[in-house]
Amino acid sequence: MNWKDKFPKENKYFETDNGILYCADCLKILPLIPNKSIDLILTDPPFMISQEIKIARSQNYKYKGKDINLDFGPWDSQWQSKEEYINWCKIWWKEGIRILKDYHHFLFFFDKAKISYAWDYMEENGMKGRSPVFWIKLNLVPRARKVDFMKAIEMCLWFTKKEVKVGYFNYQLGQHPDYFMYSIPQDNSKEGERTHPTQKPVAFCKWLISYLSNENEIVLDLFLGSGTTAIACEKLGRKWIGIEIDKTFCEVAKQRILKESKQLKLF
Repeated sequence: MNWKDKFPKENKYFETDNGILYCADCLKILPLIPNKSIDLILTDPPFMISQEIKIARSQNYKYKGKDINLDFGPWDSQWQSKEEYINWCKIWWKEGIRILKDYHHFLFFFDKAKISYAWDYMEENGMKGRSPVFWIKLNLVPRARKVDFMKAIEMCLWFTKKEVKVGYFNYQLGQHPDYFMYSIPQDNSKEGERTHPTQKPVAFCKWLISYLSNENEIVLDLFLGSGTTAIACEKLGRKWIGIEIDKTFCEVAKQRILKESKQLKLF
């Protein structure tokens, strides 16, 4: 039996031997995934933090780079209130818990102003809150107003289903701090192109996937974006399932994954 046979057949956009990309709303795909069939969930959902602000960097000598647009798009501003947004999150949190195997891990980036909602819900529904992990950015975005420090850190919340047990963390890889220092992906960098406004480094995802899963286990990303989680899985020999609602980003992800697959075959 092929590992893909137990997963939905509808809305498939692209496949590799190791993965499936669904072009659909994750709230429609998740109910079709069997109970306790996923080994690791790692995802970066919309934060509902878009602002109508543009930071000009092209003329900035010290922090020169692409202009930064803080209006990420309609996918980050579709809710009318924080309450509506949290209720939406509770749907995919609940489904994620259902499909995750016992003692395995569920990680997601989240807006720091709303963390308490996520923490309370997850702990009330059978998940053990762990110490968050952090991405420390090396190429910082300048502040639009000169009244604050530059924001260097993004937090990724980490939960384990039921309880923490030995054997579900790859300690043999060596001790590592709970942070990972890496630059924001930019064009012509090690990451290739910057293809998504909230793109995470492949290296960051590889770090987490390496420690929190094993070869041939299945990693799920509910909001795949431009495909970073899938690329990390391809590099590490993990199976992956990605869900992305935006067809444009599905195509971007497909092309990035194809490019990475061709490079892997050279070695």
